[in-house]
Amino acid sequence: MKPNRLQIVIVAAALLLSVVIYMMPSQVNMKAKPADATRVNKGGLDETALLQSAATAIDSTQLPTLRMLEDALKKNGDQDTALLDQIGRFWDNRNIPAAAAIWFEKKSAIQKTELSYLDAAYRYFDAFKMAGDSSLRGIMVQKAIENYNKVIEINPENLNAKTDLGACYAEGTGEPMKGILLLREVVSKNPEHEMAQYNLGMLSVKSGQLDKAIERFTKVLEINPKRSEMYFYLGQIYVSKGEPDKAIGYYESFVKNSNDPQAAQEVKKIISDLKKGKV
Repeated sequence: MKPNRLQIVIVAAALLLSVVIYMMPSQVNMKAKPADATRVNKGGLDETALLQSAATAIDSTQLPTLRMLEDALKKNGDQDTALLDQIGRFWDNRNIPAAAAIWFEKKSAIQKTELSYLDAAYRYFDAFKMAGDSSLRGIMVQKAIENYNKVIEINPENLNAKTDLGACYAEGTGEPMKGILLLREVVSKNPEHEMAQYNLGMLSVKSGQLDKAIERFTKVLEINPKRSEMYFYLGQIYVSKGEPDKAIGYYESFVKNSNDPQAAQEVKKIISDLKKGKV
């Protein structure tokens, strides 16, 4: 692996910031064109268009179950929170968080609890991370911010929500500093908060502050030594800093801790090249 490729990978790693707080859902191949799912209505999301587009992306044999749940909800005046939850989880199971978020937000409008707003928020956050269309991405991150703010209004000490909110601002808006300040607030209250430390590390990489990134990633490993990608990122950083011996140590730790045989094999090649002075 040549140095220029390593630099590209480091930058790519920084762009993973938004993919780290919850398990990233699989990318869904929406059959409808992005514009069909991202039409806006009075500056907001066209829920009907998005749900129609989502319905075209699932197996037709699954539609009767969805329609049965929707019909039951209508019979109950659209106020049955158990059914709203079921429909939301129907979309969860198909890895379409944008559709799930709509139903969980309807549920939160009735319940108005910390948990119900959080259910809507993190699905909008997942949808933001998955969105390929810039207009949909912008809408989803704003919906996530709106719901995370409601969570924090109820519980200002919900540091997980504050971390997600910081990531939303840092990666999805024109106010990245607002996100950084939220993340710093989290680590000031809890230095052991893994995801806040991780996000700050990624932002440090993205801004070229590699020494600060090393500090943050090292802290993540103190909190969670099994987080294998941290060893990989630290190896990349030390290669870019011209410190191959340190890079090799972290790459070897990645190979030891990784559950991805293909990635481990690729890193073994990098280690071999480093030892031969080819990188």
